[in-house]
Amino acid sequence: MVLFDDIIKIENFLKLQLIKRGAESEIRLGDFLNTKAIYKIRVKKRYMHDDLDNYLRYERTRREAKILATAYASNINVPKLYAVYPSVGIIIMEYIEGNTLKDLLLSNHEKYITFSYYAGRELAKIHKANIIHNDYTTSNIIVRNDKLFIIDFGLSVYSTNIEDKAVDIHLYKRAVESTHASISNKIMKEFYKGYLDEIGEETGNKIIKRAKEIELRGRYVGERRTVWKS
Repeated sequence: MVLFDDIIKIENFLKLQLIKRGAESEIRLGDFLNTKAIYKIRVKKRYMHDDLDNYLRYERTRREAKILATAYASNINVPKLYAVYPSVGIIIMEYIEGNTLKDLLLSNHEKYITFSYYAGRELAKIHKANIIHNDYTTSNIIVRNDKLFIIDFGLSVYSTNIEDKAVDIHLYKRAVESTHASISNKIMKEFYKGYLDEIGEETGNKIIKRAKEIELRGRYVGERRTVWKS
């Protein structure tokens, strides 16, 4: 049997320009059929048994590519999928050239606050497709020509569970409060409006309410830990 590993040498891709290195993968910039492209490479983990490492990289690459394809087919603004090689943990996708929403808000926040409205709409579209992003922050939203694109579906799963969808909202709010504290209320007001406009008030309010419950749970645990330490 011929495996992708037999015809594709991952070492060749590791020579491409490194954009970002994370715990699970590397993001590199290269060309694909004469087009600029992002190469997401799940590298081998030396501390892990080869069979387990190969299995996890295969499954996670396959799942992420499937979710990315579902999102694109659902008219969600995500990078186009060019090619997938699960056997060696590689996804090749469209290069979205632009600035992260995080950087735009930090550089000129008053001008870019309204982009959070569209961040809310895009997350609602993701949830309508029963996708949970699991890392929905302003760092994973790229703005190109005033259009928002959602990236990094590496932790994403399929789910219809309200709690799972609420966690996405909670993560976004927590990231906003951490990075853009002085304008977080304005940002979240725009975000909630966009989310509700896209997903509908009845469904949206249930999910937002659950997100606030999750936040309260976290505060309670934090307060209890403070008491236990004192």
